[in-house]
Amino acid sequence: MYIDSHASITNRSTILLPSYYHYLSATANHERTISHCTYTLPAASALTVLYYPFFTGQDRCKICILITIAILATIPWDSCLIRTTIWTYPPDAVVGPKIFDIPIEEVFFFAIQTYTTSVVYCIFTKPLVRPMYLRSHWEKYGTRNGVAIVIMAFMGGGIACLPLGRRTTYLGLILVWVCPVLLFQWILSYPFLVTIPWRPTIASICLPTIYFWIADSRALGAGIWRIENGTKLDYQIGGLDLEEALFFLVTNMMVVVGLVGCDYTFALQEYNSLSHPVLGNHITLRTALFLLARPLSIDESHISALSRAVYRLQDKSQSMFLGSALFQGQLRVDLIFLYSFCRVMDDLIDEAKDEQEARFWVTECRRLLDSSYRGQLQHDASYARKEVEGREILRQSISHLPLSHLNETSFYDLLQGFEIDLTFNSKQGGFPIQSEYWLDQYAGFVAGAVGALVFDLILCYYGHANTQDVPRLRQAAKEMGKSMQCVNIARDIHRDAAIGRVYIPTTWLDEVGLAPEDVLQCPNSPIMYDLQERMLQKADKYYQASREAIEELPRGVREPVRATVESYMDIGRLLRERKGTSLEGASKLKVPLMRRLIVGWLAML
Repeated sequence: MYIDSHASITNRSTILLPSYYHYLSATANHERTISHCTYTLPAASALTVLYYPFFTGQDRCKICILITIAILATIPWDSCLIRTTIWTYPPDAVVGPKIFDIPIEEVFFFAIQTYTTSVVYCIFTKPLVRPMYLRSHWEKYGTRNGVAIVIMAFMGGGIACLPLGRRTTYLGLILVWVCPVLLFQWILSYPFLVTIPWRPTIASICLPTIYFWIADSRALGAGIWRIENGTKLDYQIGGLDLEEALFFLVTNMMVVVGLVGCDYTFALQEYNSLSHPVLGNHITLRTALFLLARPLSIDESHISALSRAVYRLQDKSQSMFLGSALFQGQLRVDLIFLYSFCRVMDDLIDEAKDEQEARFWVTECRRLLDSSYRGQLQHDASYARKEVEGREILRQSISHLPLSHLNETSFYDLLQGFEIDLTFNSKQGGFPIQSEYWLDQYAGFVAGAVGALVFDLILCYYGHANTQDVPRLRQAAKEMGKSMQCVNIARDIHRDAAIGRVYIPTTWLDEVGLAPEDVLQCPNSPIMYDLQERMLQKADKYYQASREAIEELPRGVREPVRATVESYMDIGRLLRERKGTSLEGASKLKVPLMRRLIVGWLAML
């Protein structure tokens, strides 16, 4: 008796059940065990372990929806093929009950393939900021109709294959089954599908497809199964029947495009919150159906502002951008706008031609913040050309801040930190960080303020069970910000010296017989490594005092905050490992990507 290729799905899943060993010969049992234990479950298990700490409620929702749809959509098709003997398999290869003549093991494989492809998609699309890929629907009608015509042409080809004879039967049934589903998915999600980056989408389709091709080819080569003779074209690609290769390709396409449709819904919800701010970070099934049935009218100005903020962080603050990817929904969007504002101010001050211009930007930022909090932020072109360009960038970065959720005092603390930076003057001996007290003040103004602003956003979207703990937790956020700033100072001693700044307290330098000018001349002297270690110890002190507060944050933000903090503290650990070499150059010390991923994975877990 012949065993068809797609029946391999049944046999592949059957191996996973212990009772299967009672029915097969030792040789067949060995081959099939190798096939499944080498490919099916290990792949799904490895992906689960890899992505487990980063699973979100939205990820679980998408995967459950896709698995349910895959099972319901595939059962009628599989049942038809089995009943018409296009697929056959020996009775001793089946264990357990059947559903419409489909062995339960094959139904299991529908789920495991969908799950594997879905997790791959989640991994590749994790960094994407979904709302920035929304566009007005009418812009892509030509593309929509063109792709729809191509899909319908393939469906027509599949229909034509059916009456031609049994050699084209399996191919025709695949096309007739798949094309209507893909057409529906395309019409539903094309405005989003054509704008998101193509690399994550293609990779999410191709990698699982190639993986299953290899697994299936190995199994076919071992003679474990094959498609019933006379129902296929007998054309093979690398030992794999053309129809079987097409099956895995199109089924993975359906899974990925279905996931894109889910992300389209989430993107619309996040955009709705962006253009009409509301509290909450969740989407209901009713809201999802409403958004898909009646998509929002997209305001390109909101999308452009978000895109600029994202590109700014990707270009100049990748650590901030990657850290934001651990959060989800509107909270992530607000964090991106907050980080972008900080980056804009840093650039305007650092790139100013002199102290006077830098002070102008601090004053202008304070004025724009005052106007924005009063609801009077307006475009003003009454400045010189260069000032107009910079002011417009600053105005836009402020206009998209969620100021209603953010404490005004924290912004003014941040501006005080910038003003301290402006008092550095190496030519006149201006070094404001005279003592450890001023180090504490500076770190609180700069990073402590940002920590408090982040906590404000978390509190806004997630709240806290005990309001009496809020002041204590907010203070802990400031302390954690100070810890991260001390790590920055320890890392950037050489880089800061290159621009005439010394953040090591002058009293610390006095204790070892140095002056700030000595640091400017030789920032990598052996004694500086001892001062670097002292700064890292101060960072550890702040960290230890506030780390327990992280565990009191609500689930959903606790893990991302912990991962962000641990990633920063790992910079300090790397500095200690590279003691004697970390201050050699003025370039910024970068943590290797793999190390960063491992630290983040463990922290999220």
